[in-house]
Amino acid sequence: MFKTVSLLLLGLSLIAGFGPAWSGWDESEAAYRRGDYTTAFRHWQSLAKHGDVGAQYDVGVMLHQGLGVPRDDARAVHWFRQAAEQGYAMADYGLGYMYQEGHGVPQDAREAAKWYRRAAQQGLAEAQFNLGLMYLEGAGIGTDIAEALKWLTPAAEQGLVEAQFHLGYLYAEGRGVSQDYREAVKWYRAAAERGLVRAQLNLGVLNTKAQTYSEAVKWYRAAAERGHVKAQYYLGLMYSEGQGVPQDAEQALHWYKASAEQGFARAQFALGRLHEQGVAVPQDSATAIRWYRLAAQQDDIEAQLRLGQIYNEGIGVAQNGNEAVNWFRQAAMQGDAEAQFKLGVMYKNGVGVPQDMAEAARWYRAAAEQGYAKAQNNLGYMYGTGNGVPQDYVLAHLWYNQAGANGIELGIKNRDKLAREMTSAQIAMAQRLAREWMARCEDTGSGRLSATQTVSSDVSTIESALQSGPPAAGPATRAPHQDAESSP
Repeated sequence: MFKTVSLLLLGLSLIAGFGPAWSGWDESEAAYRRGDYTTAFRHWQSLAKHGDVGAQYDVGVMLHQGLGVPRDDARAVHWFRQAAEQGYAMADYGLGYMYQEGHGVPQDAREAAKWYRRAAQQGLAEAQFNLGLMYLEGAGIGTDIAEALKWLTPAAEQGLVEAQFHLGYLYAEGRGVSQDYREAVKWYRAAAERGLVRAQLNLGVLNTKAQTYSEAVKWYRAAAERGHVKAQYYLGLMYSEGQGVPQDAEQALHWYKASAEQGFARAQFALGRLHEQGVAVPQDSATAIRWYRLAAQQDDIEAQLRLGQIYNEGIGVAQNGNEAVNWFRQAAMQGDAEAQFKLGVMYKNGVGVPQDMAEAARWYRAAAEQGYAKAQNNLGYMYGTGNGVPQDYVLAHLWYNQAGANGIELGIKNRDKLAREMTSAQIAMAQRLAREWMARCEDTGSGRLSATQTVSSDVSTIESALQSGPPAAGPATRAPHQDAESSP
């Protein structure tokens, strides 16, 4: 479910033209503000029965929220409908919400869209946003990005921060519009300047991609100081690499720790590295392993891979092949080529598992097909010697050739040595397969894996506009409680 918005920010919106009804309005509002909902409801209900559309709407809200009266969604719908039939936009919005959520009426997305549209056409930003979001998600009415943009844009132009955020996301991702980072930044900035932390994070990400690092740091810091776990991690990363700020290991440690303690796996891994390497903290393998394990248990591939290496090599702990295989396998099952290769080595050597050449070949192949050069060389060896697979010089030549093309000199030597035992027809077939392989690699962008990672590649995820949110708050009265604060 997407996150709809309430009417909490609309404030008082008094409707003229109902003469005698206004005599009790001030008393109703005062009672509501001091939390005397029973009195407020009684006065507003009296006004509502005399046809005051604002009071009809407020009575509907109080019935829906159970303020001063037992919750009764069916009666709430009745009063929303009374006001809506007089053309009151906020009541149209309230009815749309009730149909969308199935409160007091059967859940009906098309009926919700009908009432949202009535309010949206009167310029109510919250209704424009919710209607746009329904079209964006295809929530029972079919996905229509053009229609979503039609309604999100005026909501954003009226200053609704969630609408601004969603427009930023659509332009950043090129969903339904041409990808336009300038337009994305414009809308993200509008929301970020009003304190929306997700917009601040995404502004940081876009500026990192653009290599405008000082601007990225500004927005990461804004979100990080408000506790956003990803922003804290990314800010730590910027300090670690000295991008946009002077390199500062202690600041990196500070922000990594803030994020890690909130459970963010990438920060837990980074904090583990600092403790393992003794950067800004005393070197401490036990603490490093503790942080790696927390990250690995959340399926962080690098943490799983590092734990596998630590236990395989006995780095700060006793060697433990079983534990190494466990962590290599978890990373390998997630598709990490290096872990697949290392798991293949464990099976080939019988460390932590019974020796199994067929299983070794299976994991080498998984890594080799992703372009991992060492695995390609080893798979070539398996085919050349018939270990774990049927002996096949053509496939051996192919994989040796790919390993050599990816920088493994031994692959070239092995290929040329093998070629002396092959017929010209076999060599020609192997070369044809190699060309076909390279063509597929060019189409898919695979074939060679980078062993290095930079800040800009790690800071890559635009926080989705369609992430799950808390249940919709629903409509609120026009007289907000004195302690209520707007949420960015």
